[in-house]
Amino acid sequence: MNTRFLSLAAAMLLTMGHGAAAQDIRAGESGNAVPPAIFMSAEDHQGPVEAEELTLGMWVKAGNVTTYTIGNSWNDWVLWLMYDKLREPSPYVGKAEDWLATSIEQVSDDATVWEITLREGVTWHDGTEFTAEDVAFTFEYYREGPANRWTHHASSVPRMVGIEVLDKYKVRLTSEKPMPNFDRITATDLPIIQKAQWEGVEEPRSFTEIGIGTGPYKLVDYEADRYYRFEANEDYWRGVPTVKKLNLVMIKDPQTMFTALKTGEIDGAARPVPPELVLQWQNDPDLELISAPTLWGVWLDINVAREPFDDRDLRRAITMAIDPTPMLDRVVLGQGKSGASSWPHVDSFWTKPDLAAPNDPEGAKALLDELGYVDTDGDGVRETPEGEPLVWDLKIASNQPLFLRAAEIVGQQLGEIGVNVEVASMDPGALAELWRTREFDLRIADITPHGIADQDMLIILYRGDAGREMVVDEEKKAIVDRWLEAQTREERLRISYELQDYQTKYPNRVMLWYPESVFAYRWDSYDNYAPSAGYGIFHKYSFLPEEVREGTVDPLIMESN
Repeated sequence: MNTRFLSLAAAMLLTMGHGAAAQDIRAGESGNAVPPAIFMSAEDHQGPVEAEELTLGMWVKAGNVTTYTIGNSWNDWVLWLMYDKLREPSPYVGKAEDWLATSIEQVSDDATVWEITLREGVTWHDGTEFTAEDVAFTFEYYREGPANRWTHHASSVPRMVGIEVLDKYKVRLTSEKPMPNFDRITATDLPIIQKAQWEGVEEPRSFTEIGIGTGPYKLVDYEADRYYRFEANEDYWRGVPTVKKLNLVMIKDPQTMFTALKTGEIDGAARPVPPELVLQWQNDPDLELISAPTLWGVWLDINVAREPFDDRDLRRAITMAIDPTPMLDRVVLGQGKSGASSWPHVDSFWTKPDLAAPNDPEGAKALLDELGYVDTDGDGVRETPEGEPLVWDLKIASNQPLFLRAAEIVGQQLGEIGVNVEVASMDPGALAELWRTREFDLRIADITPHGIADQDMLIILYRGDAGREMVVDEEKKAIVDRWLEAQTREERLRISYELQDYQTKYPNRVMLWYPESVFAYRWDSYDNYAPSAGYGIFHKYSFLPEEVREGTVDPLIMESN
């Protein structure tokens, strides 16, 4: 890689989650530090820092590049090629650089009113000027229109009740509840869209025109689920991109994608390399490997919309029975971090430093006995108080061999406390639908940083769960209500820690592991990628001049050679 990293030993020291080195990085801020990238390849190559054209493989189903059609959080790095936010890079690290905004200021003591001053001289891809009208329209459209992955920032958490254009480059926002982290979460996650393009669009999911953004790349051609073709925005206010043309091709099968990378059909694979291949490719002379903080996780989802999982103490017994450590060792070959630290993500700025999930199988057995789940017929499987055997289904995606191994371990561990687990693999699309239909007992799934590294998403997930739960959890609701009323960063973070403790004790989901996301690319095509928290190495900052990347990429990367 053409960027010099800290030594491996120093990097490993700094990745030790909540250790002293990580505390130093925070420089007095609350929360955790995001770990540095670790240089993985045996040799540090020195490839080109600019390129005329690159072809990258992407793996998740996607449509047009808009906030309503990109698909989901797995694809948001593609969206950011075209669109900008008020501040960047992400809501996961607790701080950010001014981007479309030049200042974001709290103007009311209760944190409900904020004023945003915008950058002058920014233009949309069609050459028109970016102004406060676009920002105000974005918040109004997201508040009033159909929901997407980002609209909760205007419609729910927080809920905007006042959106005022003060002048050409200034906007005032007023929320229903305090929003003390507006500048660190909402402003760093919400993509700004063009008023002129979207004000007449009533059905945004049917929108097929090419989106107009302010970002470093323009989409020039696409075919949903097949490819995207981008060209550099030569007038980008932050600097001319280092790669002139970007081609993204859909390759859903991981084996096919990594074969294409190995043979040179693509220049980079925008999905993490499987643990086995990391070991095989570490000395490959044609490839560069880098681990980067994507802040992803894998968890066991418990269906609270179905009996007996409405019983919080039963769910506590589940988490007490599960030991994630063998999964880290046997499933991902030690490449990552154990889910024993529970969730949110162990390396998110917003996570309680000493958070830990219980592991006490004997205690789980005693708790089940107390709840009346006993093995009355001596067959090794407990029965409910009504006499029904505890036999639960565990669903996994058929294209995730790692999840199958994890499911076998989960089944074994739950079997040791008297629960029979039946593992079933499903088509990935069908499994994804289970999020909506809730036709399962347990399932193992990926979760993106938006779900486990963003403080506001704790509340969004709570609201989704509360709508499905068969019994209202008044204790949890009281914590959330206090969080919503908190007027300062410090108070909100403290209450967030309470919520994290509570959901660790009485989980709706049990974290299994946090993968160390290792990415591979052909260094002789382009060797100027840079890790950014929550995005890996494939993102727009990797295609911007190095002198303008400050504050958007991993802070522990050293200066370029």
